[in-house]
Amino acid sequence: MTEKIIILDFGSQYTQLIARAVREANIYCEITPFHKKIAFDPGIKGVILSGSPFSVNDPNAPYVDITAMTDRVPVLGVCYGAQLTAKQFGSKVENSNKREYGRAYLHAIKQDNLLKDISPTSQVWMSHADTILELPEGFELLATTESIPVAAFRKTDGAILYGVQFHPEVYHSIEGKKVVKNFLV
Repeated sequence: MTEKIIILDFGSQYTQLIARAVREANIYCEITPFHKKIAFDPGIKGVILSGSPFSVNDPNAPYVDITAMTDRVPVLGVCYGAQLTAKQFGSKVENSNKREYGRAYLHAIKQDNLLKDISPTSQVWMSHADTILELPEGFELLATTESIPVAAFRKTDGAILYGVQFHPEVYHSIEGKKVVKNFLV
């Protein structure tokens, strides 16, 4: 049985780049549409939730049960995936008063395996109109940027669940592939 990572595609323009970052870390992955049920088997070692052009607050926004996934495997939410995670666990996600698109500087607040060997102020790429205003109970802040209060976070109790509101898979996130690899290993 092949060990693999599942990338759930919510329609992000960067989904293929997430897959490339995973494969560059020498790990097999498969891209699956968000609406296709995952047949969990022992070979699935984690799930990455992609970004999306949708707002998590849109009535027709893509949805998956993240709690059900985290009961089985580690999960990393990227941009929309992070916002969906925060919202499902009770956080407030709202339209930003300023759309963040382009370079930003990640400010690490707390040491964590996800940000291992990442500079304390690493350049990252943002592409979102919504923002996570506060973290739900049971989560802790890992990083911010100059514009947003929550740029990276993790669940503190039980399951391995991370969220990053930036795009670690793109070239402009200078150390982003380290973030992806840190999640994978």
